[in-house]
Amino acid sequence: MLHTAWKGKISFGLIDIPIKLHGAIEEKYVKLRTLHSVCHTPIHQEKHCQTCGREVESDELVKGYETATGQFVVLSQQEIDSVKGPFAANKAVELLHFVSLNDIDPLFFDKPYYISPGETSLKAYYTLLNALEITNKVGIANVFLYSKQQIAIIRSVGGSLVLHTMHFEEELRSVTDVPNLSSTSSINESDTQVTVELIDKLSTSFNPSIYKNNYRDALQNVIQQKINQGEVTKSSESEERDIRHLMEMLKVSIDPSTLQPTKSTAEKKTSSLKKKA
Repeated sequence: MLHTAWKGKISFGLIDIPIKLHGAIEEKYVKLRTLHSVCHTPIHQEKHCQTCGREVESDELVKGYETATGQFVVLSQQEIDSVKGPFAANKAVELLHFVSLNDIDPLFFDKPYYISPGETSLKAYYTLLNALEITNKVGIANVFLYSKQQIAIIRSVGGSLVLHTMHFEEELRSVTDVPNLSSTSSINESDTQVTVELIDKLSTSFNPSIYKNNYRDALQNVIQQKINQGEVTKSSESEERDIRHLMEMLKVSIDPSTLQPTKSTAEKKTSSLKKKA
């Protein structure tokens, strides 16, 4: 069962469809911690103020916008919430237009989410799904998700609606900023022909199951071999945590308020004889 990441509705025209979003991606990678080489203790990021020369607590932190001159505009959480409030309160994926998927450059795509229908919206959900399949269109939508206003597309995939968040146009860097590109580069026709032939030779239908993360698997194999050979270590931090836990359990064990009076062996035998009698 997929975890629910967001609850809201799809809204277009006079139609509202209660929905839930579920993350469609589960990133699989080998997570490596940064350790101190001497004692193998994990290194933590501290919130340190260079001006005050000390570590600061979470309740001392505020948000600020850095200007071009290096100055800061401080914003209170109340000010941020007052701006975000009207957008965050609108729990709707508002469908604005319908377009062909081929008209959208993949550069715009960000994260995909499966959309599940609410218990009372099955009919409307599948009506929209079927309509998108028949017209071969996708919906362009506006949504406020994870404290950000985003544009997205809604499309039909394998019998389910899927939402893809997208980047705004101003977020995409211009191709003209890419270094060393030249429209006047000389092109050798024979080289081009050889390249075209190679592309034709390697062309096939897309099958995602044949592409594997070989680096992740190789790294995981190395880690598993070390585990099998007993090449594991315990950091001082872990040992201190275990000691603290043990001490806490010992304190509970010897706390008079938690101790229950127990009968001696002789008392137990006497009690047993009385019952038999």
